[in-house]
Amino acid sequence: MRRIAAAVIPVAVACVAAPAVATASGTQTTDLISHALGGGLPNGPSTNAVISGDKRYARVIAFESQASNLVSNDRNGQTDVFAVFRRGANNRGTPWRGGKIRLISRTRSGSPANGASFAPDVGGGFHSRPHCIAFLSAASNIVAHDTNGKVDAFISRGPGRTPTRLNLPHNRQSTADATGVAVSGNCSRIAWVAGGRLYVRVKNKTRRVRVPGRAADPSFSSGIGNDLVFGARRGVYLSRGATSRPHLVARGGSNPVYNDIKRHTLAYEVQRGGMTQIAYKDLGKRQHIISSNRGHLGNGPSAHPVIGNSGYYVTFQTQATNLGTTAAGGTDDHNGRPDIYLYSNVRDMTLAQSVREKGVPAGGENPSMSFYANYIVFDSAALTGSIANPRQVYMRYLGGI
Repeated sequence: MRRIAAAVIPVAVACVAAPAVATASGTQTTDLISHALGGGLPNGPSTNAVISGDKRYARVIAFESQASNLVSNDRNGQTDVFAVFRRGANNRGTPWRGGKIRLISRTRSGSPANGASFAPDVGGGFHSRPHCIAFLSAASNIVAHDTNGKVDAFISRGPGRTPTRLNLPHNRQSTADATGVAVSGNCSRIAWVAGGRLYVRVKNKTRRVRVPGRAADPSFSSGIGNDLVFGARRGVYLSRGATSRPHLVARGGSNPVYNDIKRHTLAYEVQRGGMTQIAYKDLGKRQHIISSNRGHLGNGPSAHPVIGNSGYYVTFQTQATNLGTTAAGGTDDHNGRPDIYLYSNVRDMTLAQSVREKGVPAGGENPSMSFYANYIVFDSAALTGSIANPRQVYMRYLGGI
């Protein structure tokens, strides 16, 4: 589970109850997730949702949003981090219904932070409930004595309690902006990058991880373990338990995700055919490109892989127009926007998921998915019903798979 710390563009989340957008055939649907307090579209863009990886329970979605009407008394005029917990969570893959939205990036008194908060990541693993939410923030009032004037990494336990800041070894404040944060499934480990340096916190002790060059995009394994992957100078590195010496596992790769249950499988970005593609492989085996269709590389850049289901599923975003939109081999992606695709290693097939109806892509970015891919969340402006509406978060429900 991980989310890139990039632009401060938000994510909202909640119950599938605001204007439903489209229904695909059978049990598959595409529904609006982000909504304002009391219903309706938020008054600001909502993006970058992350859903917990706890089997089909998928108990929590965390997100960032610039909207001020997701909760009451949000008057800070900043991007904030929120979360919503699933009502009636179960492991049967039934439709997802959310409860009350909670403000996560808050002060001890419960007030919104005085700076932008963004880039959330959630806990939750195969045998673990989601006990924490991590995020980045430029705020100075979330914790006392925050005087460095930098973007810092924070962790909210519970989640929902007052966040605490992740300091450097010897409890020092960082002198550089944090650019990425990730939590393990059981929330026992937290990794973050500040000034290109990688830090890992285990049992209230922080250490710096020595890596070649600058580190980026830390991500903990989906499944049962606490292995950490990240990008650095020569490619993708893996640290067992986030405590062992990192070793190179995918030369030339970046922005990795990793599965550690039953199989040990990687997905990551790599340069092929003059643009960014999504590579996939079992550790120690040869990679192959999954942003492709019948042996032909995607004709547009692909990014942001997310892995699940023992490594058998990978979702990602792409600007390619020649990938599959139907199981019959259709390639009907003509919307001129990025879209979300899901790769199945079982069928060796990649199909569009950011759709208005089955097989008709509508546009989507910033994917996340539950462990078994029952629930795929992404943000889209194309599905709001009006070009004037900002980006909002949607869920593609694939049924009880």
